[in-house]
Amino acid sequence: MPPPLSSFLLQRIQYINSEKQLAECALLLQVDKVLALDLEFDSHSYAYGMNLCLIQIANASECYLIDPILIPDLKPIFKVFEDASILKIMHSPGEDLRLLHSLNCFPKNLFDTEVVAKLLNYEKTSLSSLLEAKLGIEISKKQQRSNWLKRPLSAEQLEYAATDVAYLADLKTILSEEAKTKGLGALVEEEQEALSTTIHKSIEKKSFLKNGDYYLSPYDQFVLNETFQLRENLAKEKNRPAFQIMDESTVRALADGSLAPKEIADTKGVFGPFRNRNFAQELFKKMDTIYEAAEAQNLSTAKPERIRQTDESRSERLKAEEDKVAIFQPIQEWLATHFGEFTARYILSNGIVNELVRKSITISDIPRKYKRELLQKAAAELNIPLKDYL
Repeated sequence: MPPPLSSFLLQRIQYINSEKQLAECALLLQVDKVLALDLEFDSHSYAYGMNLCLIQIANASECYLIDPILIPDLKPIFKVFEDASILKIMHSPGEDLRLLHSLNCFPKNLFDTEVVAKLLNYEKTSLSSLLEAKLGIEISKKQQRSNWLKRPLSAEQLEYAATDVAYLADLKTILSEEAKTKGLGALVEEEQEALSTTIHKSIEKKSFLKNGDYYLSPYDQFVLNETFQLRENLAKEKNRPAFQIMDESTVRALADGSLAPKEIADTKGVFGPFRNRNFAQELFKKMDTIYEAAEAQNLSTAKPERIRQTDESRSERLKAEEDKVAIFQPIQEWLATHFGEFTARYILSNGIVNELVRKSITISDIPRKYKRELLQKAAAELNIPLKDYL
């Protein structure tokens, strides 16, 4: 039986909060061949943007919690992450890698325990579910949404953070053996290789409109989008999540002119310190600038006509529905028979099927070679033509 979490983890934790400690830690970790890695970050919850709050690393004997808020220069540990000779075990690392890439760190030699669980047909693939199922360890997710930007971190936060990496190596060993026994080694290997070669690019958000907003006039679309951008700029300036600066209904009221300056003080959707006359005056000056920009572009104030469905588009939609049933449903069933229901959903999800039948993508666009090959193998065995989707 694993030891109790509190006594076990708290004894292993090394809290790194200075450049000297980080340099020493990085030197120690460079000799390891296997590390477990995780990040805690804040994504527009307590501050503006996506902020790295804590780095958790575990080797066979210690758990290092590195505080990036107190150590601005993380190059020594980033060098360890990028060392291809060291295996880094993570769980569902998509957002973690996106954040690291934005910080110009590109980890190599990664292993994702969640994707292996999906290939093994596990219905529940969260870390807490797998630790309980495979190691008999029950962990609390109570601290998951706590404020990781606040200092000092609580003992509960430190224990929670350590839990995310302390047992990843054991979990990886168990899942890898299961995958090998079931002949899934090649699939697992391809998935893990893709983690190190997929680069997540930072894309600045330019459009804040929802689908229904495209039925507004071009003039109103421009004003609304620029008003959302104004909120974004204020959020960045104040280092607050955008929703705390102004809620969506307030943004829309500003854009359509239904909110008057004198009403700002009584608008609950506005950031508290902004509910005053000075802010209202400045805000409405900026709105005037937005209106002027829209007028300078001679944008139409007429709403676009709703697109009527043509016979051709109706026929295309009907064929798409027919192909979902005649082509892709049998392939999904074939995958479920050979790999299990949940693995089948991972290999060929309903979302991917919808994109295929809408011709948004082709089978060649599906990530992972093994997935493309399995689709074609299933189609060949079922005598289903795929030429329209290759």
